[in-house]
Formats: sequence, C-alpha cells, structure tokens
Amino acid sequence: MSEKPGQRPDAASAASAPTAAGQGQVRVAEHTVTSDGREILVRVCYPAGYPAPGAEGAALLPWLVYLHAGGFVEGGLEHACHLVQDLATTVPAVVVTPAYSLAPDHPFPAAPEDAHSTVQWVLRNARRLKLDKIRFALVGEEAGGNLAIALAQMLRDRGTAQPRGQWLIRPVTDPCLQHASCAGFDGGQVPMDTLRRLADNYRDYLPTPADTVHPYAAPALASRLAGLPPTLVQVAEYDALRAEGEAFAGRLAKAGVPAQAMIMPGACGDGVEEAHDSCQAWVDEGARFLRRCLAAADDTSSLTERRADANASRPGAKPAG
Repeated sequence: MSEKPGQRPDAASAASAPTAAGQGQVRVAEHTVTSDGREILVRVCYPAGYPAPGAEGAALLPWLVYLHAGGFVEGGLEHACHLVQDLATTVPAVVVTPAYSLAPDHPFPAAPEDAHSTVQWVLRNARRLKLDKIRFALVGEEAGGNLAIALAQMLRDRGTAQPRGQWLIRPVTDPCLQHASCAGFDGGQVPMDTLRRLADNYRDYLPTPADTVHPYAAPALASRLAGLPPTLVQVAEYDALRAEGEAFAGRLAKAGVPAQAMIMPGACGDGVEEAHDSCQAWVDEGARFLRRCLAAADDTSSLTERRADANASRPGAKPAG
C-alpha cells in the first residue's frame, strides 16, 4: 500500500583506522575484506561515544549494511558518508558500508557477492566489531536498493542470518525498464536521457541475456519473493522511478512480505545521498522504520545465531543462472 508522509594484519580483517573521533562525533574504521579473490574496502561507522570506554557487558547496538547509489558503475563511500553518519546517529546503529565492485570492470554478480561477503565477515567478527550480530537490516539507494534486494535473497537462499528489515530508497528493480518506459512522473513520460542512462548502466552491469533475468539482478522479475524481510520502499512524488518502486512493493505484499511504498512529497533531486541536507524527511522516516524492525521481538534469536555461526565461514555458492 502506498502512502505519503531523506596497517592491516590480514586481507579479511584490517586494523581500525579512525577517520573521525571525539566527543559528539561518529567514529569510522576501515577494513579490507576478501570477496571471491577480490579485496574490497569496508567502512564501519560507529555512533558518537559508542562503544563507551569501560562499558564491557553493555548492550550491543544493531547494525546496518548500506549499499550506495551510482547505477552499478559509479558512486562510492565518499558520496554516501553524510547519509551513513546520519543513520549511525539517528537509528542508532553501527553502519557497515562496502565499496562493492563496479561495472563494467566487474559485472554481475560481483557486486552482490561483495555484499554477501561483507555480511559473512561481519558475522565472523561481530564480537570484535562490538555489534549485535543477529539484529541487522539492509539499506540501499537506487542501484544500492537493487543490491540490497539481491543480498536479502542470497541470505535467504544460503541460510545465512536473516535481516530484520530492508529500506529501499528509489530502488531500480527491472532491467527491462517497463515501468520507467510507460509511466513518468506527473502523468508524463520519463525523459529520454534518463531512460538512456538507465539502459546504459544495466548494459554495463548485465552483459549477458541470462543476467538480465536473474532474480538477483532483476528482482522485479523474481518468481519467489516470499521469505524476504519487512520492506519500506521510498520514492519521490515526481520521480522516474516512482512507478517501479510502487510496483515492487506491491509484488512483495502479494508474496506475503510486509511491505509499504512511501511517496515522499515533491521531487528527489539528485537522490538522498547527493542531496542529503534537503532530504532529511526521507532519512527520518527510514530511521523510524529501521528502529521498529530492529526493536521487534525475535523468538527465534537463538536459532538465528546458531545458523549465523554455522554459515559465516562457509563460502556462498554462486547464484544460479
């Protein structure tokens, strides 16, 4: 339903490298994680004052995986830093952001595999990272939204620890662009340059016909969406991706997944990452959703934790074509 309201000891585990610290500031540590023979940078952002010195035994914070925007071919951690720091503070949570591999040098399935490897790394190192490994959620904007959905499916299919929720900001879900092609904002057509850019990005990311219909790459075409976590899909009122986002939320609901499409007033500008200061309402709504998901009682926590322990060190199988 839609409604209206922003030094490394090894390749898998690097030493923390704080980039911001002090009273009232978030702390950011950088690590290197191995994913399918590649090394990717992963940033871990902690809220100000967490963990408190000498607070051994205190309650651990939940964590988020944030997957940045950029059409699968650009973007990165620097573009997302303001949004990530905001989330760390407002949820509050430890925010884990992988610099996933970009097309065309690394086409599908490199990016979702990097995301999955990041989750496995967090699960293996949860105690050292000082976070509650069984309470986590996924967040992604645009292409990052697509990757968040792919990651949720991979975690479900591979029996890894399951996220409590996913917040998708203007997600791209359909390489065929059928919704973008026929339903622009305000009843008009999507601008041709927007369609061309989306098509070019998908062509770089999905170089084979089989890739374009794979459920991890084209979630709008996935035949099995049941078992995915509760989902908030945010789109702008005047947005080329509005119809696509609403349609995907509808498909999730039909599959029995608690899902909501939230239409944010006005236009989206350059997206929440790029126009963060003017999109605070998006962030406030998303943070509220995440707090609800992460606070939800979970009677299966012990089973989930055992599964996480069993699967964190097991290499994930490649997604089926």
